Amino acid sequence: MRHIMSRICVLFLLTFPLFGAASDQAFSPGTTYDAGIPTLKAVLGHDHGEKITTPDQALKYIDALTAAAPERTKLVHYATSWEGRPLKYLVISNAANIKNLDTNQALTQQLADARRYESDELGQLVEKIKPVSWLSYGVHGNEISSTDAALLAMYHLLAAKDDTTVKTILNESIVVLDPAQNPDGRARFVHHYQQNVGLKPAVHQLSAEHREAWPGGRTNHYLFDMNRDWFALTQPETRGRVAHYLKFYPVVHADVHEMGVDQSYYFPPPAEPFNPHISPRQIENLKLYGRGNAKAFDRHNFDYFTREIFDAHYPGYGDTWPTFQGATGMTFEMASARGLVQRKDTGELLTYRDGVHRHFASSIATMLTTAANGPRLLKDLAQYRAAALDDDRNYIFSSGDPSLRHKLATTLHDQGIEVSFMANATRACGKSHPAGSMVVKAGQPAGHLVRTLLDADSPIAAEFWQEQERKRENGIEVGLYDMLAWSLPGLYGLNTEICDRSLDGLTDYPLQRKRFGNYQQASFAYLVPNQTSASMQFLAALLQTNYSVINVDDSFVMNGREFSRGTLVIKAAGEAQAFHDTLHQLAQRFDVELVATDSSWTTSGVNFGSPQASKLSAPEVALAWDVPTNSNAAGNTRFVIERLLGYPVTTIRTAYLGSRELAYFDVLIFPEGGDYAAVLGKGGLDNIRAWVENGGVLITAGSATSLLMSDGLDLLATHLEANLDAVEDVTEGAVKGSTIDTESEYQKILSEGTTWPDNVPGVIIRGDVDKDHWLAAGVADNLNFILEGNDIYTPLKHDQGVNVVRYAESDRILHGGYLWKENRDQLAFKPAVMARGVGAGEVIGFANDPAFRGYLDGLHVMLGNAIFKGPSR
Repeated sequence: MRHIMSRICVLFLLTFPLFGAASDQAFSPGTTYDAGIPTLKAVLGHDHGEKITTPDQALKYIDALTAAAPERTKLVHYATSWEGRPLKYLVISNAANIKNLDTNQALTQQLADARRYESDELGQLVEKIKPVSWLSYGVHGNEISSTDAALLAMYHLLAAKDDTTVKTILNESIVVLDPAQNPDGRARFVHHYQQNVGLKPAVHQLSAEHREAWPGGRTNHYLFDMNRDWFALTQPETRGRVAHYLKFYPVVHADVHEMGVDQSYYFPPPAEPFNPHISPRQIENLKLYGRGNAKAFDRHNFDYFTREIFDAHYPGYGDTWPTFQGATGMTFEMASARGLVQRKDTGELLTYRDGVHRHFASSIATMLTTAANGPRLLKDLAQYRAAALDDDRNYIFSSGDPSLRHKLATTLHDQGIEVSFMANATRACGKSHPAGSMVVKAGQPAGHLVRTLLDADSPIAAEFWQEQERKRENGIEVGLYDMLAWSLPGLYGLNTEICDRSLDGLTDYPLQRKRFGNYQQASFAYLVPNQTSASMQFLAALLQTNYSVINVDDSFVMNGREFSRGTLVIKAAGEAQAFHDTLHQLAQRFDVELVATDSSWTTSGVNFGSPQASKLSAPEVALAWDVPTNSNAAGNTRFVIERLLGYPVTTIRTAYLGSRELAYFDVLIFPEGGDYAAVLGKGGLDNIRAWVENGGVLITAGSATSLLMSDGLDLLATHLEANLDAVEDVTEGAVKGSTIDTESEYQKILSEGTTWPDNVPGVIIRGDVDKDHWLAAGVADNLNFILEGNDIYTPLKHDQGVNVVRYAESDRILHGGYLWKENRDQLAFKPAVMARGVGAGEVIGFANDPAFRGYLDGLHVMLGNAIFKGPSR
């Protein structure tokens, strides 16, 4: 039957044009267009949905549209990608609204802060404001039809004549269209497609044009999934978008995506669970927009689904983050042709034009719902933000890495959250807090976002978890789309004190704050005493200057001051003034303490000539790249080292790690990935093992740590643990016979025979640090990790290495999220970070990815120790 269907599809392509009659349906039947507005074909040579428009072509067309209708448009350059591509959005409305855009923004800013108007003035304020619909397209670069749908929507809004829907949209609202959130990823996909397309576009799902090579076009230059980055703000594309979003405070934000070819179309309302800080009114508005979209889809006879797959819990999405700012945040998902045409399993042909058409229909329907319900939606936004003002909760940050406290302050500030500062020591809620403590009030307009980002947990209803537990017991996949925990203090490793009463004596947090800066000039040496995330950045910069740096791996006392292990010593004797100037500039840049000393004498502890004081050299760092690495993990690891620590990395395709040129490198990192041993082969494994024995530092992350076990490199005496209830075969190929007498026995057999622990969907868990190990220098007593999957390693015995970090005991292991009881019990006291000296080298295994999504800043000191100090050992 499948062969007959294949012949039918081929005959279809030979008999008819590429896009059949159904696809040729007009995008907007009956509409006439103004010839003064240029068409896509006139500017670029192809029609909407006929070819995949490149990022450069999209901007060229938008420039043509704005030139043709300057009074109804405003084009804004909001960010530049890592690869230098501009990101722009286009504002469209009628001429009066565009002319009044600055005033409308100012009034909306006032509306978003109930402290700036009296409650009885809300109605009058709403009457003066035009609501904003913001639609963002193509955050995943290989979800291609969305960008062309944005271009079609722009043309339709500017060129449609005597169209009542368009008139309503332009007269009663303002539209912001961001056509390509990820131009680097889109360019990567288009290049892939152009390289692989043949004489005719292939319909087969297995065709190379539909199957991207590693890493694919989904992600940006550093292989980030930017639909997870809205609250973390790690990427320039996200930071620019958020800064401009806060100028508008839209009443709706739609994030436009694609999904698998065999789906139809998804729009809200979303699936459960909902984040607890999404209001009932916002859920009603999701239904309002959903009904509007359904009406448009029914008119075109388009299939769709709602309330499945895509939930609204994690705050890093393009639908949830805007929701916590007061908008109605939505995701649209269209089945993807991943090219110009692809055959579904049903035999139907899905075309690129189909995707453009459906995204165009949902876009226009969304704009119309906003325009038709403006006063209601504006009031809902205002009331959502006003309701947060009644929250008395204060988050106080008095301890922990001061550089990460400062980063937390700037990250919160950059997404519209007010951050305060204790100018003087203060006693609050029974505890004393030193001057300089940071405070974030939940009682502010962005308070719902504050609670979402700073609470250790965003709880889900007990009924939801009861249902997931039932599914799990019966071997059914649980209904969770992404992570369950993301608390920024937890990710940064910061302790939070919560006080539920008003605090006095607070001032605005000084975003340009510098703790150090008046540096004395040393005649003998400079000491860097505090190991923080910032001091790791300082060390990375210093190593690239070729100045001599000594790492003291034990504590000492000098001039009455105790210096902890990991203190850096930079000798200054005989150096020119430029040396001192450079050090002072670097210290000021990273805001680290630089202690000048005129002597090497210590009154206790080690001296600088001790075996515990080793000279550091700039390491050559290699990162395994390409198959079988997880592309997100590989890119995120590269980003953390290059952009957060500030040190260059050489990426090496995994299959080439068997080369003798590996000897030029000091550090080799395997990011989370698949079957490395199969790709490396015996020659590659032997080469890496010899390289470690000769002094190399090998670091593995997440699932890559299994490569260190006996069936891989045989460098670490650990094993992956099976399920606590796993049943072993009695003999090869046979099991012991049994009888089943009851339903409960039957269910027990189904669960007992499973081999591995259940998967964990992404939680934050605690680890306790062995402070005697060199990797722990400058590290807090406890570290937090993101736990995903089901890898659990056996602890190393004393003669096999060191469990540098082990998970906490069962009753305190969970920092945030929901963890199955069996996993919690089995994880307790198991290793999170393992290390072992091998010959002249070091092997370091992280059980979880320390670079996960680029926001586990609390692990940077330990990761920096491994990279920058490991080779000196």
